Amino acid sequence: MKKLIKSSLSVALAALMSVSMLSHAGEAVAEEGGMSVSYNIGYMSEYWYRGAYQAESSMSFGADIEMGSMYIGMWGADVSDAAGAGAGSEIDLYAGYNFELMSIPMYVGVTGYYYTDNFDQDYEEVNFGGDFGMFSFDAAVLGSYKSKPGTASSDYGHFTLTVPLGMLDYSYQTFTGGTLHYATHELNYSTSVNGIDLGATLGKNNDGGAGASPNSNQNTTYANFTIGYSF
Repeated sequence: MKKLIKSSLSVALAALMSVSMLSHAGEAVAEEGGMSVSYNIGYMSEYWYRGAYQAESSMSFGADIEMGSMYIGMWGADVSDAAGAGAGSEIDLYAGYNFELMSIPMYVGVTGYYYTDNFDQDYEEVNFGGDFGMFSFDAAVLGSYKSKPGTASSDYGHFTLTVPLGMLDYSYQTFTGGTLHYATHELNYSTSVNGIDLGATLGKNNDGGAGASPNSNQNTTYANFTIGYSF
């Protein structure tokens, strides 16, 4: 499947994993025609998402169904804190519609992030974005933490501006929700070798960042590499 728009939910992973990891959020422009099904597997040396640390390393698996301009899919990964405690699984479910507005490829969709073993609260959001050529814009709006026992719910939003820089992509991301208000800068590189998707990222968040390992995730420079395969 061809993915033309990088997901607001996985800009960090999209440039890293190319086609295989774009399924994480399923926001893309589908090929014309009937229904198609594809699968992907991947590995991340460290799992960072929206500038927040998720796991020291992580395996992933995803599946996508495209029906013309509509898409639906799932993506799952193992997650844990830096000490290996609080391990669980992340399961993302998403669906959406791709279209053109004044010749600009755009999308609108919904995504839910669900976690096992109380690793994190669950999240649900509305996504939209567009590819303007010299840059792409993605947003997660009307986001809501689904409260679990002993935790508070909160609304949130996430916005990403991505600029292609030849072999690299630069992205600026912001996240606002509850007590979290932070920004992230990332440089992403991706390539494909004999059908294997390879990538690397270099990122930095500010002192508002948080995640599974908050003490090492604020005002932090991070890097990782990824490998994936789609079939």
